[in-house]
Amino acid sequence: MARAYSESIKAVESAAHAVIRPNNAKATRGTMLGEIGNTRRKLSTTISTTSGDPIAPVEAMMRMLWVGQTSRYGAQSATVPETLEAARAGVHLAAARAQWFFSGAVIRTP
Repeated sequence: MARAYSESIKAVESAAHAVIRPNNAKATRGTMLGEIGNTRRKLSTTISTTSGDPIAPVEAMMRMLWVGQTSRYGAQSATVPETLEAARAGVHLAAARAQWFFSGAVIRTP
């Protein structure tokens, strides 16, 4: 369960890396979320939104994955328990995000 969750999140990192931080070989979810904040006007999706910020849903879902799986780091405080339900939701969320990046549904403009 935790392994599937972890591997699906790594797939998102890999897929997003090519779009969000292609020139940073050591990009992580955290640095990519920062990059989204810094360059959001250069990022777009093929699905329009009513908010006027087409990348906001992608950012929110990436942040959910980043915050939701805490066992990837050692810490002095306890990590969030990874229940079967949370792992299933995380895997599905990650699969959708990875597909969006791999398929070109999220793009970076020059």
